[in-house]
Amino acid sequence: MATIMLVEDDRDTLDILSVVLRRKYGDLQLYTAENGRQGVDLFKERNADIVITDVNMPEMGGVAMVQAIRGIRPQVQFIFITADAGRATLEHSVGAGFQLDHYIEKPVDYRDLFSAIDQSLAKVLAMQSAPAAGTEVKPHRPAL
Repeated sequence: MATIMLVEDDRDTLDILSVVLRRKYGDLQLYTAENGRQGVDLFKERNADIVITDVNMPEMGGVAMVQAIRGIRPQVQFIFITADAGRATLEHSVGAGFQLDHYIEKPVDYRDLFSAIDQSLAKVLAMQSAPAAGTEVKPHRPAL
């Protein structure tokens, strides 16, 4: 089962997105955190497949949180949700070599969010079904 972690410092936005995601993706496990530092701690406990995060948050922003999580597990898929103030931070980070998976502006268009989640889920499932690195896949040879 794939897992999603939602990190958002605005309590109302966190609550609304949590309800929407639970309704749309009821078969997925959803975890929430209110800032980047809590997000890193929660990730270490739960090891989410997809992280949906705000950019500007207290204690630790979304970009710093993503860098910390990528240091633990690089293949995690990230979806940034931010208002205009966060867009400048993202543009600066991308210019400095930061990898951006998905970016959605607030107010959130749920079609865009669902599309980003569906694309991320497809990548997660493809990675989960692929043989582990260093694992040799031997062809099946019928017995004679």
